[in-house]
Amino acid sequence: MMRKAYRLSFAHLAFYLSTFVIISQLWSVWKQSPRAYFSFIPSGWDFDADVHSNVHTLTNEQCDIAFPKLYHRLDEAVQRRQGRKVHVQDIQITEGRCMVRVMIYQGELFVVDAGKPEKCYVANGNERERILGTLAQIDRALATTPSSDSSIPNIEFSLSLDDLPRRSKGKGTFFGYTRKDGRAYDDVWLMPNYAYWSWNYTHAPSWNSIRREIADAEQRVPWEHKDPRVVWRGKVKMAKLRSELVKVSKGKEWSDIKPVVINNPKDKHTKDVMNLREFCGYKFTVQTEGTSYSGRLKYLQLCRSAIITHPLVWQEFHTHLMSLAGPDINFIEASENFGNLDSAMEYYRAHDSEAEEIARNSYEMFARRYLTPAAVTCYWRRLFWTWSSVQGFEPQLYVPDEHGNQVMRATPWTAFAANWPHDPAKIP
Repeated sequence: MMRKAYRLSFAHLAFYLSTFVIISQLWSVWKQSPRAYFSFIPSGWDFDADVHSNVHTLTNEQCDIAFPKLYHRLDEAVQRRQGRKVHVQDIQITEGRCMVRVMIYQGELFVVDAGKPEKCYVANGNERERILGTLAQIDRALATTPSSDSSIPNIEFSLSLDDLPRRSKGKGTFFGYTRKDGRAYDDVWLMPNYAYWSWNYTHAPSWNSIRREIADAEQRVPWEHKDPRVVWRGKVKMAKLRSELVKVSKGKEWSDIKPVVINNPKDKHTKDVMNLREFCGYKFTVQTEGTSYSGRLKYLQLCRSAIITHPLVWQEFHTHLMSLAGPDINFIEASENFGNLDSAMEYYRAHDSEAEEIARNSYEMFARRYLTPAAVTCYWRRLFWTWSSVQGFEPQLYVPDEHGNQVMRATPWTAFAANWPHDPAKIP
């Protein structure tokens, strides 16, 4: 009996060992698959804004738990393609058109074609800030990928630095900071704005630094001590609705709405320029679009203030999270020309608790969760994976030259960042 029992347990042991070896080998092969995306939700873990907001090493599973509503725009982008693959000709760019073509190869970022964006027509001449801020976010998302996750697949894509993405590329598929609804924008995939890295033009040296400063100020200034008026500053010439806003609010006791002119000491409106951080001292802030989307929105959403906006035309990667009604309401929508702003302010000043609820919901949704640095990095990595699912070609880092030697067809991001706009290959 003892020998028979011993043989049975040995057989079981052999079976378990062989099964373990086979499963381990299959796992190793599967994990290296360029299209693998593993999702296992670990029990007991939850996102804590005070702990995880600036953590860039969240796993795919943790990103899913922390930001379940973040990836709506990416799902839409795939659905719009209706099974069509993206081909090499779809991502080609033209010189001087505010675009960059890049590649992720074995987890490293390369610039395939910079397209001379320094010669493009980006306003304020901040093309350097745009290109480096965007690519730096991509590099950070790659460098902080947890080793427990599958490797980022090899992908190649183009991105637009322009506020009007279709001005950069009439046809083709690419990443952009913004898009509108409609077939003309079907092939524009939304990516985070460059200012989630840095925007010195607005005195925001890093996204997390201004987040932290505003969060600290919000702790010091409770709702009841905020300025009860509605605040706005901006260039009125950028859009007619901005002129309308100034017009309907002029002389109103609830208004601190003023046009500004930047960097012109001779203009009387220069004195009214405000730092981004100062807007959070008001109970109400106003969002207005300009050339297209407005970069101010994400900063206003860092405040515990009630945002008032006209119906937005231009989308960003997170704007689907703006809720106009229900228990999660997080902004107030005015009419297109702000004609009802006076009545709206009359109502909310009489119903202060409702305004505070809107402000609190916005703060919790955006400042404390979906616009944290951690969320932005999670979005970038999901963008890589989603793009790989529609990519219909295999990126090639090395190609033969005229002598048959294998040479890189792209510049490593490290060299590009150190030398741009100069070509590192031409530096002695």
